[in-house]
Amino acid sequence: MLGVIFALGGALFIALAQVALRKSYKEFKPSVGFFFDALFGLALWVPLALWMGVSLGVSFEQAILYAFISAVLSEALYFYALSHGELAVTATVLATYPVYTVIFSRIINDEVLTAALFIFVALAIVGSIVATLPDKLKKSELKLRKEIVWPFVAAIGVGLSDTLSKGYINRSGDFSFLFALGFVQVPVALAYLKLERESIITAAKGAVKNFDVYKQALVGGLFNIIGTGFLWLSFSYAPASVASPITGVSGALAVMFARFVFSERLSARKYFGITLALVGVLGIALFYKD
Repeated sequence: MLGVIFALGGALFIALAQVALRKSYKEFKPSVGFFFDALFGLALWVPLALWMGVSLGVSFEQAILYAFISAVLSEALYFYALSHGELAVTATVLATYPVYTVIFSRIINDEVLTAALFIFVALAIVGSIVATLPDKLKKSELKLRKEIVWPFVAAIGVGLSDTLSKGYINRSGDFSFLFALGFVQVPVALAYLKLERESIITAAKGAVKNFDVYKQALVGGLFNIIGTGFLWLSFSYAPASVASPITGVSGALAVMFARFVFSERLSARKYFGITLALVGVLGIALFYKD
């Protein structure tokens, strides 16, 4: 039950983070948001991991390796994908990462998939494709676009990194992964800033002098760290195939929040696709048997 509760908490805060971070991209690039995210992770995850217990029973080099993979695939790439496309669609496609978590968990961590899970996995994938289709189909619009490709790439990356991280958490039996991730995110964030030609000094000064402009990135980073922290806590008490689908509900929550925050108008087709995807995600959580 603790795993389910933590996963639901993660879904709520990650949804709030998606909305806040998307709004902040109107002022600056996603690398700035990720930079603040990394700072919050260092401040919150490291003390939490020490409090929960870090024995380093498994090689700490492995913790650093899996933390690096997670920082790049689950965090930096996720931030980049979130900055592209319409929030309702992007958030829904990103919400399908539990599908890939379930698939990778079966292959890598030997978590068994039932027939019911296969059905809901299919619903989630089909729903995501329907949700990303243009309202008016034209041949030119059927070409792959970054607004569609990047969220799918990020969803697969999150599913893979979560599976690998869950495997390490199972082996270590402690919170050394979360401890390492709190530190590893910082250099990854600095590299991300450099790639987008953003200055850490400018970002830091801007957060102090122009708080009204930067507050969305600050709030989004904080919410994302809290939500992701809940996710890692849930991984310690529930299988990845259960925890990830529950946190995947964040996509639906983000769509509802965005409808009021951005006044985004969604077509019936997109509503149908979003509904299919969410039914698939929720079905995975409901029908998984440990």
